[in-house]
Amino acid sequence: MHDEDRSHPGPDHDDLGVSPMGHRVMFVVLATLAFGLFAPTILLPILREHGRLLAEESRLIQQTAELKNEIARQEALIKAFASDLTINERLAVLDLKYQNPNEEVLPVLPRGFEVKSPRPAGRPARRNALLVPADWPAAIRMIERWTNDRGLIDLFLNPTLRPAFLLMSAGLIVAAFVLFAPRPKQPPRQPTARAALASQ
Repeated sequence: MHDEDRSHPGPDHDDLGVSPMGHRVMFVVLATLAFGLFAPTILLPILREHGRLLAEESRLIQQTAELKNEIARQEALIKAFASDLTINERLAVLDLKYQNPNEEVLPVLPRGFEVKSPRPAGRPARRNALLVPADWPAAIRMIERWTNDRGLIDLFLNPTLRPAFLLMSAGLIVAAFVLFAPRPKQPPRQPTARAALASQ
């Protein structure tokens, strides 16, 4: 009975395998590379869509404020048209070319006046690939600028390359577990009955 217990030892901490230091380092390197490919491939399109929604929300808020201001201005004009004689007279002058008999209308601008077109900007504005809002932390905007200047954001946002990056990350993590994962120690072989008889 004692021999039977010895031949089938229970799980013990000493029986668990310990990988060599080189295997551990390679496992961490491959897992880090897999995560480095997987994370931006998944997160950058989500971040860009989030930035696009924030930009659209900001545009709609600004448009709503402008429409409210326009409504308030139109309401003020309606009240002025209904009660202010001076404004009605000025509208008659502008729209109906009305002129009082004792006044002379002079042009405000000279005849040769031309509006100068604005000068084109010497340096075009940098394209914000992820549409990162301006109120986000400076560190995130700095990382976005650095990666965008090196073309990494466009690389990970390319829909034709996303399946390749996902396959590469899956291959790296599989290789890490297959090649460098810790394995349990092999139990020592028990001598067979024939070998025990031969030794006697």
